[in-house]
Amino acid sequence: MGRPGAKNSLAGRISDDIVASVKRAADIVEIISRYVTLKKAGKTFKALCPFHAEKTPSFIVNPERQMFKCFGCGKGGDVFSFVAEHERVDFLEAVRIVGSAVGVAVPDGFERRGGVASHQLKGRLYELHAWAARHYARLFAEAPEAARARDYMAARHFDKETLEAWGIGYAADSWEALGRAAKAAKFTDAELVASGLVIEREGKAGYYDRFRGRVMFPIRDVQGRVIGFGGRTLTDSEVKYLNSPETPLFSKSRCLYGLDRAREAVVEGRRILITEGYTDALMCHQKGIKWAVATLGTALTRDHVALVRRYADRVVLLFDADAAGEAAVDRSLEVFADADLDVRVPALTPGMDPCDFLVAEGAEPFLARLDAARDLFEVKLDLACRRHDMTTSNGRARALDEFLGILAQIGNVARADLLSWPVAERVGVEREVVRARLAALRRPKRRAGDGPAAQPKAPPLDPVEHRILRCVLASGELVPCVLARVGLEDFQDGRIRRILEGCVSLYDQESAIDPALLSAMLREPELSAIVADIVLETGAGNWERELQECLDRLEARKRRDEYRRLREQAAGADPQALAAIQELHRRRAGRPPREPARELVPQEGEQGADAYDAG
Repeated sequence: MGRPGAKNSLAGRISDDIVASVKRAADIVEIISRYVTLKKAGKTFKALCPFHAEKTPSFIVNPERQMFKCFGCGKGGDVFSFVAEHERVDFLEAVRIVGSAVGVAVPDGFERRGGVASHQLKGRLYELHAWAARHYARLFAEAPEAARARDYMAARHFDKETLEAWGIGYAADSWEALGRAAKAAKFTDAELVASGLVIEREGKAGYYDRFRGRVMFPIRDVQGRVIGFGGRTLTDSEVKYLNSPETPLFSKSRCLYGLDRAREAVVEGRRILITEGYTDALMCHQKGIKWAVATLGTALTRDHVALVRRYADRVVLLFDADAAGEAAVDRSLEVFADADLDVRVPALTPGMDPCDFLVAEGAEPFLARLDAARDLFEVKLDLACRRHDMTTSNGRARALDEFLGILAQIGNVARADLLSWPVAERVGVEREVVRARLAALRRPKRRAGDGPAAQPKAPPLDPVEHRILRCVLASGELVPCVLARVGLEDFQDGRIRRILEGCVSLYDQESAIDPALLSAMLREPELSAIVADIVLETGAGNWERELQECLDRLEARKRRDEYRRLREQAAGADPQALAAIQELHRRRAGRPPREPARELVPQEGEQGADAYDAG
């Protein structure tokens, strides 16, 4: 097996040079301390593990090794592994997050979902959206024709500071005003179309502005970059709100309005308030409720849930108190049922949206409603019982099945069983009956997109190969000793083999092995955890002697496997295989080669395959 290259092992995604630059600039203690409270413990730092509930700290960060390890849940790795796990993002996004924290630029345009947008195009689209946001905001503040937009926002009781801070804008009531201004600012037609800000005319040449005569709400990603817009009509248009279309930057099913501004408060309180409108989230922030965000005119999706889980443990869903709100509860249960989040639904005054409630009642009564919010499953049980005639057995059975249909989606069987208690009491049946019905409704297999299935437990590492890896990680200069006696293809455990490939690559470049840099290059959480386990649990030792002993055993295993292969061939009366077996026996016994004989089985005193077992 050839030694793997290290400069661009994942071509088209992100180079190892960029990963290494970010890794060397990042201090794992400083980065992790942004998420958990670390306390000095000798040469290391400790904390309560952020990945599982515990009362005694078992989470250790080693600044010398730049690795972390939880001895409670077993998670471990480098700074990228931690950020990826805590933020629930992939490796590339973790590198970008860490790079942003330490001031190392990481290109944004790497392919993630099979898209074809180039890095250069995405960069231009970010510039175009930032320009458009300034353009709309300037019109809102200065243009005489924007008076009705200013009047509308004033009527909703938004103050000037809020409007300026959030960049509220106005799109001129013109078919080509934005397009002309953008081209004067040196943006191309192709860039304008790709951004979704203009639309190509059908049947004739030219383009027209997507947003016209609307109050404009810039939509930003978590990093605060404008990626799209929401426009609120000022007329009797049937389309009250209009959003940017899907673009290389924007997908409304994966974005939450205001998350860039709410993120700090959300992380601090581990809770997030999700509203259904731009103005609802905006008024929450104006009234000091900084942990509010809004959906973008679409139902919550599993992508939203994955996004929320990076930052919060409790979710408060603020729906209108009407039929649409009841439907929203049902849709939310479909995506939150198996999300392992505490999801709550408060009650507001019917006919009054959150923005109006805050203006009329103030922040304190509003927060009181949020504090009194009920569990999403309790609200669903109430709705199910209201929809059916609970005075009849058929009605109770339908209500039971409606509620249990949601519980059947929960992967945590214990949690589903606990939730079956109140429904048994409410419907008036024995709990064992509810349990039996729930078991019958459980799906035999998960559907694509229903969330992560339980992962099978990884098999144990090969003990001899594991010891060889431990020697190499403890003393990197032993890499040539390994390669002098065996090939990487001789390692049967694929995980060990991939880690050793990384060791060889690093040794070729640096003549040493930095475990934290190795972990970053591997880009796989499981492999990073293996490296952390070995590095943080390995003390002093005679690594060269242990390595030679392990290599002896690996070579013995190789001979044993070769012997067994030849025996299988000999069973088919292959003369060459028979001769090879005889020669293998003689080399093992230290005898000189001799002419081929009629030996078909080991001679007396020779133990066959067992002679090559290496304990």
